[in-house]
Amino acid sequence: MQQPKSKRITLKDVATATGYSVNTVSKALRDAPDLNTQTKAAICAAAREMGYVVNDMASALRSGYSNVLALIVSDISNPFFGILCKEVEQQAAKYNYTVIVFNTEEDSAREDRAIRTALSKNVDGVLLTPSQHSAEGIRLLQEMGKPCVLIGRFFADLSADAVLFDDENGGYLAGKHLTEQGYRNILMLNAPYNSSARDRAAGFARAMAEAPGVRSRTITLDSPLGGVAQVLSSEYQKEPFDAIFAYSDLLAMEAASTLEQLGICPGKIGLVGFDDIQSRLSLPMPLTSVSVGKAAFGQALVSLLMRRIGEDNGDFPSRIVLPTSLTIRKSTEK
Repeated sequence: MQQPKSKRITLKDVATATGYSVNTVSKALRDAPDLNTQTKAAICAAAREMGYVVNDMASALRSGYSNVLALIVSDISNPFFGILCKEVEQQAAKYNYTVIVFNTEEDSAREDRAIRTALSKNVDGVLLTPSQHSAEGIRLLQEMGKPCVLIGRFFADLSADAVLFDDENGGYLAGKHLTEQGYRNILMLNAPYNSSARDRAAGFARAMAEAPGVRSRTITLDSPLGGVAQVLSSEYQKEPFDAIFAYSDLLAMEAASTLEQLGICPGKIGLVGFDDIQSRLSLPMPLTSVSVGKAAFGQALVSLLMRRIGEDNGDFPSRIVLPTSLTIRKSTEK
């Protein structure tokens, strides 16, 4: 026999049980500063015992704010985005905000669905890693008056807030380090077009131009989510390389695995990644990587979004560029 649904406990139920008015109960559960501490403690204890759960939808209708942010990322399986999610959640909690996460797989249709779902949930703001196949989703957010900050990428022809890394400098540092270590045939393994891929490649090219006698080439993958094995096998047969600069640590680790499968000792090929996820995660491969301040990144993203939610529209669009540095490990030792 089907069990009857249990009745949802309301503010009125808590008020009846405690002898206070609905308004007093509401203020106690919101931790209003103008209410006696003992009164708040008694009401909150009773509400917990009764199983009262805040009705976020009703609260949002009353206040106009949902206290929820949407975080839309391109590849949640990438450890970098896992670290970013944690940083954003921690920063958002300081403002009493909850975060819901969407994954797009760099697919514009999935990105559009994520943005529309976020709007339907009445989130107060959106943090978005755009696939950059189209800017229509961002324009929709702007038309709806929904604050949005882009993560790590930007559109040259679109006014939008963004928090970025100094990708050009990161690509330069990676390339310069490899040439200084004595590598002479260097392959850059790049992601499909986005602004960070373009700028990292530009920095790498600048470092190569400063190193006479060094041969280099940049190969762009068909997908940022795979395809490394086929590309490396083909390129190594055409002309053996002695070092790789990968667009991300995830691609660098896939490259190391591929080299081993091809019978090439990974230690024979210099390897540099980007993101320095090893600063947060223990990995078996000591990977040299372009480092970015992950805590500072999360803080900058949430802080800028909170400013926009608070209707601070000064200095729009704001493009915050965070510095990059190189963390050297054994993967580039000769």
